[in-house]
Order: sequence, then C-alpha cells, then structure tokens
Amino acid sequence: MGQKVQPLDPTVYPELNHLNSAYTPLGIYQHNNTVWALYDIPSEFPVDDKLHYSSNLNLHIFSKSEIPPILLKCLQELSPRLGYEQLGFFVYPLAACFIIALFVTTERFFSLRRGATFPRKVQKALLHGEFPDKTWKKGSAAERIVHVAVKEKASEETIRAYAKLEMASMERGMFLLEVIIAGAPLIGLLGTVTGLVEVFSQMPAGGNVDKALFSEGISLALLTTMAGLAIALPTLFFNSYLQRILDKRAASLEWLTARLVDAVDLKGTHSEVIR
Repeated sequence: MGQKVQPLDPTVYPELNHLNSAYTPLGIYQHNNTVWALYDIPSEFPVDDKLHYSSNLNLHIFSKSEIPPILLKCLQELSPRLGYEQLGFFVYPLAACFIIALFVTTERFFSLRRGATFPRKVQKALLHGEFPDKTWKKGSAAERIVHVAVKEKASEETIRAYAKLEMASMERGMFLLEVIIAGAPLIGLLGTVTGLVEVFSQMPAGGNVDKALFSEGISLALLTTMAGLAIALPTLFFNSYLQRILDKRAASLEWLTARLVDAVDLKGTHSEVIR
C-alpha cells in the first residue's frame, strides 16, 4: 500500500489493546502522529463512542484521534478473510443442511450398529442350526423378527412382511441425506448467481471497472458454492458408506427370514422351532 507504519508495544496502549476481553488486536501501529489498532473481529462488534472507527468487513481500525484519509483508503484496499458473514441470507439454509446431515449421519451410525440390527449371537445360532432360547430379548431387528416368527406363531407371509418393515425402518432419515447431497450445491449456486447479479448491478455503465473490486466481488459470490459443495461432498461419502451398511444388514435379515420360513415349513409347527 506504500505506507510505512511503526509497530508499537500493545501494553503501552491499554485503551486500544483491551477493547473486548474476547479479542486481541492484530497489532497497534503509529502512522505519523496517529496511533491506531487493527482488529479482525465480526462486523457486529460494539464500538466505543470515544474512539474513531472504520471497518472493511471483519477488519477494523480504532484510534483515539481522527483517522487520516490515507489510512482509510489503505483499509478499504485490504482483502479481509472470507467468512460466514459473506454468505448473507444463504448462511441459514446451508447451516440447516449441515446440521441435518450431521444429525442423520450420527443417528444412523448408532442405529445401524451390529448389536441393534443383527447381533453376533443370532448369526452364531443360525450357523449352528439353532434358534432362539429364553435369554433372547427384542433389542435388535433380528430378535424382533424371530419373536414374531416363533412366539406369535406368524404365517410365512407375516414373517416376510414384518422383516420388510424392519428393513424399511433401518432406512429412516436416509432420504434427507440424498436431499442435502442434491440441494446444498444448488443453494450455493443460487447464492453465487445472486452475488454476481449484485456485483454486475453495481458496475458503472461507462466501463472503467475497478479490477480489485470486481475480483473481490466474484470471490465472495463463489463462497456460497464452496460452502454448498463442502457440505454435499462429505454427506455423499457418508451416505454411500451407510448405504453399504444397510445392504449388508438387509442381506443378513433376509437370510434370517429365509431360515425361519424354512424351519417353519420343515417342522410343520412353530412350537418345534425352539430348542
């Protein structure tokens, strides 16, 4: 920016160094006879009326004396870091997508664990040609299917229908991940288009476009697409992984159902299935 500033010891200027307990200045400097502090803080930061103040998005200058115009110009030429503040209104739907994706993914990982769907004791019993004993409860999908088949003396059609019901319940909430995978990038794209419309609408009609202002506006507009993709890509990965787990659990329950139906048909009575 062509301006030389002298760094100062922050402890000598407590009124500038301790504007807020949650933030510390990037530095305290002197330019000619003006002492000022540079902060990187949210735009809604409360301002002390006793201080002179200027900002460029999240970058703020505070001084006890009037800020020279040359410093104000230099501040406006700085490129602040990109943050959620630049997302505007679109931060809310994107945040909702992130929270829903995180909740559904966590809940499905917990609900599809082995002990809640097809416990190892059920698998071992089937491999040894055995069926439930008195210690079995209804804590998993497999045990509930066995309970319906054996304890309630259900027909073959009822057993298969109930097994499908348990499989369907394992897919609860998965459609939301698919919606977010498709919707989050579209929300980001809509934010980008909206940002570009705002940038081009502020361009002067006669040309002479400020290249720095134009490139900054484009980068801020693209931030929404970056955020949408950042949400959709991990969601796509976890959705694919969960779908793989669902397929394995569904195959296990289908095997269990087939064994139960075969046992009922061979024995001719439900009472003989239990050993």
